[in-house]
Amino acid sequence: MLVLPILGVLFLLIFVGAPVFLAMSVASLIHWLDVGRDSALTVIMQRFYGGMTSFTLLAIPMFLLAGIVMTRGGLTTRMVDLAKALVGHMRGALAQINILSSVFFGGISGSAYADIAAMGTIFVPAMKKEGYPAGFAGAITAVSGTLAPMIPPSIVLIVYGATFGVSIGALFAAGLSLAILIAVCYMTMTYFLVRRLDVPSYPRAPFSTVLKAFRHAALPLMMPIVVVGGIFGGFFSPTEAGAIAAAYGLVITVVILRTIKVRELPGIMLETALTSAAVMVLIGAAFALSYVMASRQIPQEVTSMLLAISDDPLVLSTLMLAVLFVVGLFIDRTTAILLFGAIIIPVFTLEAGFSSVHTAMIIVMALGIGHLTPPVGGTLLMTALVGRMPVMSIVRYIWPFIILEICITLSVILFPAISETLPRWLGLGGL
Repeated sequence: MLVLPILGVLFLLIFVGAPVFLAMSVASLIHWLDVGRDSALTVIMQRFYGGMTSFTLLAIPMFLLAGIVMTRGGLTTRMVDLAKALVGHMRGALAQINILSSVFFGGISGSAYADIAAMGTIFVPAMKKEGYPAGFAGAITAVSGTLAPMIPPSIVLIVYGATFGVSIGALFAAGLSLAILIAVCYMTMTYFLVRRLDVPSYPRAPFSTVLKAFRHAALPLMMPIVVVGGIFGGFFSPTEAGAIAAAYGLVITVVILRTIKVRELPGIMLETALTSAAVMVLIGAAFALSYVMASRQIPQEVTSMLLAISDDPLVLSTLMLAVLFVVGLFIDRTTAILLFGAIIIPVFTLEAGFSSVHTAMIIVMALGIGHLTPPVGGTLLMTALVGRMPVMSIVRYIWPFIILEICITLSVILFPAISETLPRWLGLGGL
């Protein structure tokens, strides 16, 4: 009988605008009030503290520091130049460069919002100058930004793996393979959409130019290669990879290229600390709420309700996809996973029979669709803010990409091999 009060308080506080970590914490305390024993409160606080002090989660501030350092160090331009050399000759050149640059930058930032903030300020004005409608430029920037949480070192995947006990290396492998597939699909669709637009392409870059662009971008591109290769090869853990990435970024920008001054480091460290603190307190509250949900058997209650509708795995998956889509409209990916993971994941793994990695990819992709749709899709709003344009001007052009991403997500549900092949080849867990 306590299921409704817990969920009711949780959603009510979120609806009235309370911080999400506070909403989760207050909802957890209802369990203590019902039990009436101080030992229950003690366990909740232990779960809260334990969630924030997980060794694996040390990777988050390290990767955040690496991303901030590489961005502040002005390495974005080098990756844009490489993307131009590789795909600048294609139809809709600047749009194609935008997508490919997001793939490269996603391997550094691990964050959709960081990607949009960096890429949007470069590409939206440039695309408008070349004759692209402002809304189309915003749509390309928004959809390409959703690739970052799929690409190592994705903060979303680190949080998911650490919170729900899934191999982070396997999540990275699955996310990378899906991100490449999605990027190719985006570029293919862009190729056909720009036929209606009078926009230029660039001459095919000679091999010498491509080689020069690779050399110019080699230092920033080596970071995700070292991180991913080290984790997949078993040379270091994701936490150690974060420390290596942060050290690598500092050496490149401060010592080798000297694009960051030593006096700027305290500000960078402060920004990293504040962002990390916001993520960690959210994770701590999620651990406490997950304990309460498990002890109150809320996942089992929700599963029973769904099974009363249908026990067909495909129907259950479709229902969960719809729920995740709606959740993604209002809540960012990391928060949504922490809020609802304990409820939703068992439906996929226990009732639908999906593997842990397969389930993770479905959830992350489905939440990303909601980020692209009005009224409050986070990625959509961020792009409108960075590009200084109305949201509805982007919506006009973004629908084909939303339909495409829904189709890709459904394909991932129907064909597990799409997300599981690379982790299986590498002998990683979670399958």
